[in-house]
Amino acid sequence: MTLYLLAGLLALGLTTPAAHAQTAPLLTSYQRPLPVVPLDSVTRQITYRGMLPAAGLPQTEVYGRAQEWLARQFEQYDQVVRFADAGRGVLIGQAIVQAVGPAQKNLEARRFNLLFRFQFRAQAGGLQYELTDLSYPSYPVTTAASDAGGGLAADGLAQWQRADDFSRISTTAAQNRRRPVEPVLRDYDEYTTKGEPKPRMLQQCQGIQEAMTTLVAALGRELSQPLP
Repeated sequence: MTLYLLAGLLALGLTTPAAHAQTAPLLTSYQRPLPVVPLDSVTRQITYRGMLPAAGLPQTEVYGRAQEWLARQFEQYDQVVRFADAGRGVLIGQAIVQAVGPAQKNLEARRFNLLFRFQFRAQAGGLQYELTDLSYPSYPVTTAASDAGGGLAADGLAQWQRADDFSRISTTAAQNRRRPVEPVLRDYDEYTTKGEPKPRMLQQCQGIQEAMTTLVAALGRELSQPLP
């Protein structure tokens, strides 16, 4: 009778919790957590978004100040801003900043370039911002790079000549010369056997966080100034 009862329970799935215990699945590279930086809950990509207050300012003034800030921050406004709609208060574009990863255990501070897309939406009293698509610029070296002297000079010249390619982020050529940061940071080798981030990866995340939050803070200061 006992055997029949046990067989019936198994057939109905009415076994003890222990019988259902399973090993937790390993996180894929897409799911691996990243320290410090904010992640979109859906895309799992690094995303900075929010609302900057601009108390007492009409939409036109907020929009104008965002334009001025972009022009001063990145100099070549026409290369950075790819879409501008004053009527709707929308500014969309892409730019490059230099980030600094702070010193870590056995690692000195390191500078690196960071490409990103931005979207601003001005409204009375505030500015919505979104910074996404963070990438590392990636240029192939020239064939002359095998020559330690002239090769470095030639490679530097080639990079300088192609610098404006990043203003055309959506072109095939530009896409081939940018590496989204998330797959690089989530690489298996960037974690310890315990699943913790290694100092090198933590350094990159801290540099990204500092660069992006510094930009947002600077824009916020621009919007907080009272009307003349």
